[in-house]
Amino acid sequence: MAKKIMVLTIMLGILFLSANAYAYDRNAATKLGRGVANIVTGWIEIPKQVYNTSVDYDPFTGIVFGTVKGVAYGVLRTLAGGFDTATFIIPPYDKPVMQPEFVFEDWE
Repeated sequence: MAKKIMVLTIMLGILFLSANAYAYDRNAATKLGRGVANIVTGWIEIPKQVYNTSVDYDPFTGIVFGTVKGVAYGVLRTLAGGFDTATFIIPPYDKPVMQPEFVFEDWE
C-alpha cells in the first residue's frame, strides 16, 4: 500500500509541475516538443551532412568526412534534445542549444 501511495504522489507531482509550466508560459511546451523532436530525428544529421559536404566539396569527401561530421552532429543534436526535454520547465524557452533549431532546417 505504501508503494502505491508513493507512486501516486510522484505521478501527481509530475502532473502538477508540468501543468504549472504550461500555465506559466506556453513556450515550455514548445521547448519540450523541440527536445523530443531532436531526440527522435538526431540520426538524420548523418545523411544531411553527407549531402551538404558533397555539395560543398566533392562526393568522396562528402561520404567520408560528411559521415564523420554527421555522426558527431547527430550525437550532439540527440544530447541537446535530451537536455531540452529534461529542462523544459526551466526558462529560457526560446534559446535552443543547437542551431538550427531542428534538423530539417538549413539544408543546402
